[in-house]
Amino acid sequence: MNKKKAVILYGSPHENGHTKKALDNIISTLNNAYEFNFIDAYKENIKPCIDCGFCSKNGECIFSDFNIIDKKLKESELIIIASPIYNCSFPSPLKAIIDRTQVYFNIKTKLKVNPFKKEKKAILIATYGGSDSSCEEIILKQLHPFFILLNAKLCQTIFISNTDKI
Repeated sequence: MNKKKAVILYGSPHENGHTKKALDNIISTLNNAYEFNFIDAYKENIKPCIDCGFCSKNGECIFSDFNIIDKKLKESELIIIASPIYNCSFPSPLKAIIDRTQVYFNIKTKLKVNPFKKEKKAILIATYGGSDSSCEEIILKQLHPFFILLNAKLCQTIFISNTDKI
């Protein structure tokens, strides 16, 4: 049986923290249907987008450090973002990956090529130490343009609050 491809964008610095435990639960329910590619944002050390304009003219980023992530995003049918929330946002290593998808915006709007024709599914797993749920709305707003660029539909959202008390 051919499994569908899924990419996990993991934004936690902790290998066995609250975010990873929640992610493991999702993986165990989907394991029979998907082959998972795990991208650890902290280990990848992706450069931030510098808005140099190279991708607007050439259809690719000037930095090659995003190439593997680019390939995994393009071949996946499911995108899972698993991350803690810091100050109502994503940790900077994951935010750098999200920001580097600016290349897709420029390819789509300037070069008139859509690199993501087939719709993908997306799952968000986000953990945070406090109880202020207003950051959930902020996170969803940050991801909205990201999912549009990837032609991804958010199918499941899991927010786990008060992790500082667990």
